Amino acid sequence: MIEIIPKPAAKLPLWQNILFYISIAVLLAVFLSYFIFDHFLKTSFQTLENLEETLAREKTPAEIALEEETFGYQKKIRDFSSLIKSHLFASNFFAFFEKVSHPKVWFSQISLNPGEGRVALLGQAENFSVLGQQILILKQEPLIKNLDLVSLSIGKRGRVDFTLNLFLDPKIFQ
Repeated sequence: MIEIIPKPAAKLPLWQNILFYISIAVLLAVFLSYFIFDHFLKTSFQTLENLEETLAREKTPAEIALEEETFGYQKKIRDFSSLIKSHLFASNFFAFFEKVSHPKVWFSQISLNPGEGRVALLGQAENFSVLGQQILILKQEPLIKNLDLVSLSIGKRGRVDFTLNLFLDPKIFQ
């Protein structure tokens, strides 16, 4: 059977129309991206060639001498910086020790070894209670890692002679 009356064409669903237009937009975006990236690639190669030409030029003797002199100064600065970083300031100990010393204790000899953080103190206190107070003050200080009472004796006029070894935190010398 042949139909003579033409029927209208079937309409496509909405999702197929949307998918069709999105596909066309993606195709155009890919096509344009190709030309844009090609342009950027060509300009990048041109920039790279210019930089290679600049590097390929020979340096003049003055430039070479200046470069060597600069590298020499750079090495000296690096060496000096490492020396300064590793330098220990023994004088920091005296300001610290002034704060933690008991007023009735006298120190007659100090042997300081900043590298090991060790201090040997030879001193004299009015009596045993003053020496005990001094030891308590030193033990409460967080920068003192360890304290050893090496010797203890009664000296002239009833005073107490003592020797202390202190082991300090290295932060005190920085």
